[in-house]
Amino acid sequence: MLTVLQRVIEESAPVLVTARVEAEERRNNIRLREEQDAAYRAALEADQARERQRIEEQERLEREAAEAERKRKEEEEARERAAHEAAEREAALVKIRQEKLLSLGPEPEKGPDVTQVLVRFPTGERKERRFHCTTTLQSLYDYVDSLGCLAVDNYSLVSNFPRTVYGAEKLSSSLKDAGLHPQASLFIELSS
Repeated sequence: MLTVLQRVIEESAPVLVTARVEAEERRNNIRLREEQDAAYRAALEADQARERQRIEEQERLEREAAEAERKRKEEEEARERAAHEAAEREAALVKIRQEKLLSLGPEPEKGPDVTQVLVRFPTGERKERRFHCTTTLQSLYDYVDSLGCLAVDNYSLVSNFPRTVYGAEKLSSSLKDAGLHPQASLFIELSS
């Protein structure tokens, strides 16, 4: 029986060795495949993380670009609105000046009922015009406003000798009643 067993072992030994080698190779192949799969999964996860990061960065850049574009458009619209409002204000001022100039009527010829008025501006510029002596001081203010030489609305017409301020309380007085007939030299005093 021992001999039979030894013979069976001797006959089966190469098959057993081959089976063991094949089993070892299969285990090695499985382990190698698992390691490769793990490396592939790690590489895939790293690639996916980089792709997510790239997409997030691209989305962030797109958001920043959209925000910058929105701000640029808002600023441009604000500039356009400001320019439009300034143009409207300027057009309104021009219209008011024209209306005031038209309200003065034509400049009268020299005569006994005509007052010659010289107005000196803070810039040193001088403007001269004739008015009927019955014209009100308001017309003098309208004349100054119609010239557009002043960038302010608050000012007074003042005479030097004697120093007299022709302010809001005297606007309805005629040039003759205000003592400015037959001629007057006035300067503009800016109000603070």
